[in-house]
Amino acid sequence: MKSIVPVKVSLNTKMTQDGKSDHYHFEEDGQFVTLENGQHYLRYVEHQGSQATPVQFRIAEDEIRLIRSGAQKTHFCFANGSEHLTHYQTEYGRIALRVVTNRLDADLNLAAVAGRVEICYQLLMQDQLIGNYQIQLQFGA
Repeated sequence: MKSIVPVKVSLNTKMTQDGKSDHYHFEEDGQFVTLENGQHYLRYVEHQGSQATPVQFRIAEDEIRLIRSGAQKTHFCFANGSEHLTHYQTEYGRIALRVVTNRLDADLNLAAVAGRVEICYQLLMQDQLIGNYQIQLQFGA
């Protein structure tokens, strides 16, 4: 049976591009969804100014997928030491990207419906480094 539990989500993101760093912090209400097949999803809507972006993390034992659905669509796959080819959809068209996961650390407590995820990764376009990124995600019922 599918389970949906309301959770509080805290997200910190650090982006370093061309030697300059930006930090973002979001606190949102979300849902932790467990499907009948045992897959786990964290879903919430990120609010930045007047823009609302649906965000979904699919959390597995050795891999996390991030899907953002808004004006810019992204689908990133993170696994320790792996590279993933993807596309970044913009209003001007699709851009091919390579996601290199430097570190993925996830700690889930399914009984308490809580967890912590930390991801460090690089984005490259045509073998050119776009930037280094860090995601720190916490959620709990």
